[in-house]
Amino acid sequence: MAETHIPIEELVLVSTPVDGVKVLALNRPTKRHALSGALISEFLQKLAAAALDPQVGAIIITGSQACFSAGADIKEISAMDAEAARHCRYLQDLCAGMAAVRKPVIAALEGMALGGGLELALMCDLIYAGQHCRLGLPEVTIGLIPGAGGTQRLTQALGKYRAMQMVLLGTPILANEALATGLIAEVFEDGSVLANVIPIASKLAQASASALSLAKEAICRADERGRDDEFERSLYYFAFGTAGKREGVAAFLEKRKPQWSST
Repeated sequence: MAETHIPIEELVLVSTPVDGVKVLALNRPTKRHALSGALISEFLQKLAAAALDPQVGAIIITGSQACFSAGADIKEISAMDAEAARHCRYLQDLCAGMAAVRKPVIAALEGMALGGGLELALMCDLIYAGQHCRLGLPEVTIGLIPGAGGTQRLTQALGKYRAMQMVLLGTPILANEALATGLIAEVFEDGSVLANVIPIASKLAQASASALSLAKEAICRADERGRDDEFERSLYYFAFGTAGKREGVAAFLEKRKPQWSST
Protein backbone atom coordinates (compact mmCIF):
# COMPACT_ATOMS: atom_id res chain seq x y z
CA MET A 1 0.00 0.00 0.00
CA ALA A 2 1.44 3.35 -1.00
CA GLU A 3 2.22 5.81 1.73
CA THR A 4 0.19 8.99 1.89
CA HIS A 5 2.31 12.08 2.41
CA ILE A 6 0.52 14.99 4.00
CA PRO A 7 2.23 18.25 3.04
CA ILE A 8 3.53 20.27 5.93
CA GLU A 9 2.13 23.78 5.97
CA GLU A 10 4.80 26.42 5.66
CA LEU A 11 4.64 28.99 8.44
CA VAL A 12 6.67 31.48 6.43
CA LEU A 13 6.14 31.87 2.69
CA VAL A 14 9.09 33.02 0.59
CA SER A 15 8.80 34.77 -2.75
CA THR A 16 10.89 36.87 -5.12
CA PRO A 17 8.55 39.45 -6.68
CA VAL A 18 11.40 41.23 -8.51
CA ASP A 19 15.10 40.55 -8.90
CA GLY A 20 17.06 41.23 -5.75
CA VAL A 21 14.07 41.33 -3.39
CA LYS A 22 13.01 38.51 -1.10
CA VAL A 23 9.63 38.60 0.66
CA LEU A 24 9.08 36.61 3.86
CA ALA A 25 5.36 36.40 4.63
CA LEU A 26 4.17 35.11 8.00
CA ASN A 27 1.63 32.37 7.35
CA ARG A 28 -0.64 31.45 10.25
CA PRO A 29 -3.81 33.14 8.97
CA THR A 30 -6.19 31.34 11.33
CA LYS A 31 -4.07 32.55 14.28
CA ARG A 32 -3.57 36.07 12.91
CA HIS A 33 0.06 35.15 12.22
CA ALA A 34 0.82 34.70 15.93
CA LEU A 35 4.53 34.22 16.62
CA SER A 36 4.79 30.64 17.82
CA GLY A 37 8.13 29.01 18.51
CA ALA A 38 7.80 26.97 15.33
CA LEU A 39 7.05 30.05 13.23
CA ILE A 40 10.01 31.96 14.69
CA SER A 41 12.32 29.01 14.07
CA GLU A 42 11.23 28.70 10.44
CA PHE A 43 11.36 32.47 9.98
CA LEU A 44 14.94 32.65 11.23
CA GLN A 45 16.05 29.85 8.92
CA LYS A 46 14.53 31.57 5.88
CA LEU A 47 15.75 34.99 6.99
CA ALA A 48 19.30 33.69 7.30
CA ALA A 49 19.07 32.10 3.85
CA ALA A 50 17.91 35.39 2.33
CA ALA A 51 20.60 37.32 4.20
CA LEU A 52 23.32 35.01 2.85
CA ASP A 53 22.01 34.89 -0.71
CA PRO A 54 24.25 37.13 -2.87
CA GLN A 55 21.34 37.64 -5.27
CA VAL A 56 19.22 39.26 -2.54
CA GLY A 57 19.75 42.95 -1.87
CA ALA A 58 16.73 43.73 0.31
CA ILE A 59 14.27 41.75 2.42
CA ILE A 60 10.59 42.49 3.07
CA ILE A 61 8.78 41.03 6.06
CA THR A 62 5.01 41.00 5.84
CA GLY A 63 1.91 39.05 6.83
CA SER A 64 -1.30 39.24 4.83
CA GLN A 65 -3.62 42.07 3.80
CA ALA A 66 -5.76 41.28 6.83
CA CYS A 67 -3.02 41.23 9.46
CA PHE A 68 0.72 41.50 9.93
CA SER A 69 0.85 39.75 13.31
CA ALA A 70 -1.26 39.83 16.45
CA GLY A 71 1.83 39.04 18.55
CA ALA A 72 2.88 36.08 20.63
CA ASP A 73 1.01 32.80 20.61
CA ILE A 74 -0.81 33.22 23.93
CA LYS A 75 -1.84 29.60 24.19
CA GLU A 76 1.77 28.51 23.73
CA ILE A 77 3.09 30.71 26.55
CA SER A 78 0.13 30.22 28.90
CA ALA A 79 1.80 27.41 30.87
CA MET A 80 5.20 29.11 31.17
CA ASP A 81 6.48 30.32 34.51
CA ALA A 82 9.48 32.61 34.97
CA GLU A 83 12.00 29.77 34.76
CA ALA A 84 10.45 28.30 31.62
CA ALA A 85 10.37 31.72 29.97
CA ARG A 86 14.01 32.30 30.83
CA HIS A 87 15.04 29.05 29.14
CA CYS A 88 12.89 29.64 26.07
CA ARG A 89 15.29 31.30 23.66
CA TYR A 90 12.90 32.28 20.89
CA LEU A 91 13.03 35.99 21.71
CA GLN A 92 16.82 36.10 22.04
CA ASP A 93 17.18 34.14 18.82
CA LEU A 94 14.75 36.44 17.00
CA CYS A 95 16.55 39.58 18.18
CA ALA A 96 19.96 38.12 17.34
CA GLY A 97 18.82 36.82 13.96
CA MET A 98 17.39 40.17 12.93
CA ALA A 99 20.41 42.08 14.22
CA ALA A 100 22.75 39.85 12.20
CA VAL A 101 21.21 40.83 8.86
CA ARG A 102 23.38 43.45 7.17
CA LYS A 103 20.99 44.03 4.27
CA PRO A 104 18.03 46.43 4.46
CA VAL A 105 14.99 44.81 6.05
CA ILE A 106 11.58 46.39 5.50
CA ALA A 107 8.35 45.74 7.40
CA ALA A 108 5.14 45.97 5.36
CA LEU A 109 2.22 46.13 7.79
CA GLU A 110 -1.48 45.66 7.16
CA GLY A 111 -4.37 45.27 9.60
CA MET A 112 -2.53 45.05 12.89
CA ALA A 113 0.96 44.79 14.32
CA LEU A 114 0.54 44.09 18.00
CA GLY A 115 2.84 42.86 20.77
CA GLY A 116 5.58 40.69 19.34
CA GLY A 117 4.36 41.60 15.86
CA LEU A 118 5.16 45.27 16.44
CA GLU A 119 8.43 44.30 18.14
CA LEU A 120 9.40 42.35 15.02
CA ALA A 121 8.55 45.38 12.88
CA LEU A 122 10.61 47.62 15.17
CA MET A 123 13.63 45.40 14.52
CA CYS A 124 13.38 46.27 10.81
CA ASP A 125 15.14 49.18 9.16
CA LEU A 126 12.04 50.68 7.57
CA ILE A 127 8.36 50.33 8.47
CA TYR A 128 5.46 51.04 6.10
CA ALA A 129 1.81 50.53 7.01
CA GLY A 130 -1.73 50.64 5.68
CA GLN A 131 -3.77 53.62 6.79
CA HIS A 132 -5.99 51.64 9.15
CA CYS A 133 -3.26 49.42 10.51
CA ARG A 134 -3.20 49.34 14.32
CA LEU A 135 0.18 49.30 16.06
CA GLY A 136 0.55 48.60 19.76
CA LEU A 137 2.16 46.76 22.65
CA PRO A 138 -0.81 45.40 24.68
CA GLU A 139 1.16 42.93 26.82
CA VAL A 140 0.07 44.57 30.10
CA THR A 141 -3.49 43.54 29.34
CA ILE A 142 -2.48 39.92 29.95
CA GLY A 143 -0.16 40.67 32.88
CA LEU A 144 3.09 40.75 30.92
CA ILE A 145 5.39 43.34 29.36
CA PRO A 146 7.15 43.40 25.98
CA GLY A 147 10.16 41.09 25.92
CA ALA A 148 11.76 41.55 22.51
CA GLY A 149 13.06 45.09 22.85
CA GLY A 150 9.67 46.77 22.53
CA THR A 151 9.94 49.11 25.52
CA GLN A 152 13.45 50.12 24.51
CA ARG A 153 12.86 50.72 20.81
CA LEU A 154 9.51 52.42 21.35
CA THR A 155 11.01 54.82 23.88
CA GLN A 156 13.84 55.65 21.51
CA ALA A 157 11.39 56.27 18.69
CA LEU A 158 8.68 58.19 20.56
CA GLY A 159 10.19 59.46 23.79
CA LYS A 160 9.38 58.45 27.35
CA TYR A 161 5.84 59.77 27.71
CA ARG A 162 4.39 58.57 24.43
CA ALA A 163 5.99 55.18 25.03
CA MET A 164 4.57 55.10 28.56
CA GLN A 165 1.10 55.86 27.21
CA MET A 166 1.25 53.08 24.63
CA VAL A 167 2.78 50.44 26.91
CA LEU A 168 1.04 51.17 30.22
CA LEU A 169 -2.41 51.59 28.67
CA GLY A 170 -1.82 48.89 26.08
CA THR A 171 -3.79 50.97 23.59
CA PRO A 172 -2.80 50.71 19.91
CA ILE A 173 -2.47 53.71 17.60
CA LEU A 174 -3.37 53.99 13.94
CA ALA A 175 -0.81 54.30 11.19
CA ASN A 176 -1.30 58.03 10.61
CA GLU A 177 -0.56 58.75 14.26
CA ALA A 178 2.45 56.45 14.10
CA LEU A 179 3.63 58.38 11.06
CA ALA A 180 3.19 61.72 12.84
CA THR A 181 5.28 60.52 15.78
CA GLY A 182 8.05 59.14 13.56
CA LEU A 183 7.39 55.51 14.40
CA ILE A 184 6.92 54.51 10.76
CA ALA A 185 8.25 55.85 7.47
CA GLU A 186 5.13 56.17 5.31
CA VAL A 187 1.44 55.27 5.13
CA PHE A 188 -0.22 53.70 2.08
CA GLU A 189 -3.81 52.79 1.28
CA ASP A 190 -5.02 49.60 2.92
CA GLY A 191 -4.28 46.56 0.82
CA SER A 192 -1.56 48.27 -1.18
CA VAL A 193 1.37 48.30 1.23
CA LEU A 194 3.32 45.37 -0.17
CA ALA A 195 2.77 46.58 -3.74
CA ASN A 196 4.18 49.98 -2.77
CA VAL A 197 7.06 48.58 -0.75
CA ILE A 198 8.37 46.24 -3.45
CA PRO A 199 9.64 49.12 -5.65
CA ILE A 200 11.32 50.69 -2.60
CA ALA A 201 13.03 47.38 -1.83
CA SER A 202 13.98 47.02 -5.48
CA LYS A 203 15.64 50.43 -5.42
CA LEU A 204 17.61 49.41 -2.33
CA ALA A 205 18.56 46.11 -3.96
CA GLN A 206 20.05 48.03 -6.84
CA ALA A 207 22.18 50.26 -4.60
CA SER A 208 25.67 49.56 -3.28
CA ALA A 209 25.37 46.65 -0.88
CA SER A 210 28.47 47.69 1.05
CA ALA A 211 27.32 51.30 1.37
CA LEU A 212 23.87 50.25 2.58
CA SER A 213 25.42 47.84 5.05
CA LEU A 214 27.77 50.46 6.46
CA ALA A 215 25.05 53.11 6.60
CA LYS A 216 22.74 50.69 8.37
CA GLU A 217 25.46 49.78 10.88
CA ALA A 218 26.19 53.45 11.59
CA ILE A 219 22.54 54.35 12.11
CA CYS A 220 21.91 51.31 14.30
CA ARG A 221 24.91 52.13 16.45
CA ALA A 222 23.58 55.64 17.06
CA ASP A 223 20.07 54.35 17.68
CA GLU A 224 21.16 51.68 20.14
CA ARG A 225 23.35 53.83 22.34
CA GLY A 226 22.00 53.58 25.85
CA ARG A 227 19.50 50.81 25.14
CA ASP A 228 19.39 47.94 27.60
CA ASP A 229 17.47 44.96 26.23
CA GLU A 230 18.82 42.63 28.91
CA PHE A 231 17.22 44.70 31.66
CA GLU A 232 13.90 44.62 29.87
CA ARG A 233 14.21 40.87 29.35
CA SER A 234 14.93 40.25 33.04
CA LEU A 235 11.69 42.04 33.91
CA TYR A 236 9.89 40.11 31.16
CA TYR A 237 11.01 36.82 32.71
CA PHE A 238 9.97 38.03 36.15
CA ALA A 239 6.50 38.85 34.82
CA PHE A 240 5.95 35.18 33.95
CA GLY A 241 6.01 34.34 37.64
CA THR A 242 3.37 36.87 38.66
CA ALA A 243 -0.29 36.40 39.48
CA GLY A 244 -1.07 39.06 36.90
CA LYS A 245 0.33 36.93 34.10
CA ARG A 246 -1.56 33.86 35.30
CA GLU A 247 -4.84 35.74 35.53
CA GLY A 248 -4.36 37.71 32.34
CA VAL A 249 -3.57 34.69 30.20
CA ALA A 250 -6.32 32.60 31.80
CA ALA A 251 -8.87 35.36 31.14
CA PHE A 252 -7.72 35.68 27.54
CA LEU A 253 -8.05 31.95 26.91
CA GLU A 254 -11.41 31.78 28.74
CA LYS A 255 -12.67 34.84 26.82
CA ARG A 256 -13.58 36.79 29.96
CA LYS A 257 -12.60 40.03 31.56
CA PRO A 258 -9.54 39.60 33.82
CA GLN A 259 -9.89 40.13 37.56
CA TRP A 260 -6.70 41.98 38.47
CA SER A 261 -5.13 41.91 41.91
CA SER A 262 -2.74 44.49 43.30
CA THR A 263 0.27 42.16 42.79
